[in-house]
Amino acid sequence: MSIRHKRLQSDYAKIVDTFKEGGRIQIKAANGNPPEKYQIEFLVNSLVMKPDGSVTVKNNHIAEIYLTTSYPRQPPQCRMLTPVFHPNIAPHAICIGDHWAAGESLPHLIVRIGEMLAFQSYNLKSPLNGEAAKWASKNANRFPVDKMDFSAYYEAGEKVLSDTQASQIDENSMMSCANCGTQVKGSQIIVCSSKHPVCANCAMKCSACGQQICLKCVTSICSVCKQIICVHCHTKCQSCKVDLCPAHTVKCHICGVSSCYDCSVDCAICGKATCLDHIKLVAETNDYRCSKCLP
Repeated sequence: MSIRHKRLQSDYAKIVDTFKEGGRIQIKAANGNPPEKYQIEFLVNSLVMKPDGSVTVKNNHIAEIYLTTSYPRQPPQCRMLTPVFHPNIAPHAICIGDHWAAGESLPHLIVRIGEMLAFQSYNLKSPLNGEAAKWASKNANRFPVDKMDFSAYYEAGEKVLSDTQASQIDENSMMSCANCGTQVKGSQIIVCSSKHPVCANCAMKCSACGQQICLKCVTSICSVCKQIICVHCHTKCQSCKVDLCPAHTVKCHICGVSSCYDCSVDCAICGKATCLDHIKLVAETNDYRCSKCLP
C-alpha cells in the first residue's frame, strides 16, 4: 500500500470523525475509495455579490477539495462550487496560504476555509479577487460576518517529541508514524528537525540544505527546479511572488530584495544583479543601468 493511499485513508477517517451530521460543516460528497475528491458544505454566513453589484449575506456554501496524485507533497486543489465574494477566493481557486504543510490534516484545512468564509481570516495584500479586496478594505467594520467558534473543530495538536523523548526511543517497541499512522519499530523511526517521529516513507531531506524534514513539516516547492525545500531555505520573488530555493534566488545589490532570475537584471555598467525597482532603461545607450550607475 502506497504512502499516499495510507494518507487518503487516514484523512477520510479524520474527516468523518470531525464533521458529524447536524453540524455547520458537513460532508456533502466523497468520491473514491479512499476518497480523493470531497464536496464540503458550510452552513456559515459569508458574502456574495448580487447581479446589481450589491453585496449581501448568504449562509450556505459548497467547496470542492481535490487531492491530486502529488498529494500530500503538493497541496490540495480547492475551489468554491457556489459564488463567494472574498478577497482570497476566486471562481477557480481558494488561496490556502503561501506554504503548504504536507502534514496539515484535511479537517484543519476545511476549518481554515470556514474561517475564510466567515471573514475571520482574509488577506488584502495579495488578493485573488481585487474587487472584493477593495470592498473589504472599506467595510472592515462589518467583519466577521459570522462569529462562529471554529476552535472545537481543531485537533488537539500534532505529535511532536521533546529532545529527551527523541533520544530515548526504544528500538524494539512499536511506534506509529506521526504522518501516515503506520506502525513500525522504534529502530525504523526517523525524527525530523521539527521532532516529528515518522516512518521512512514519510521522511525526506531539504534539497537545499540537506536538513531532515518530513511530510508533516512546512515545506515549499521551488518554481524553477521543482525541488522540495524547508521553510528556512524558502524565499519568494518580491516581484512575481513565485517560490524559490537558494540556488534560484538572486538578491538586488542595492536593496537586498530577493527575486527570481526573470525579475532581476544585470546592470550594464557594474554588472551587478538589480531588482526591477532599481533598474532603468537608458534610451541614449539602449541598455539597463542600476540607480547607482545612472548618468
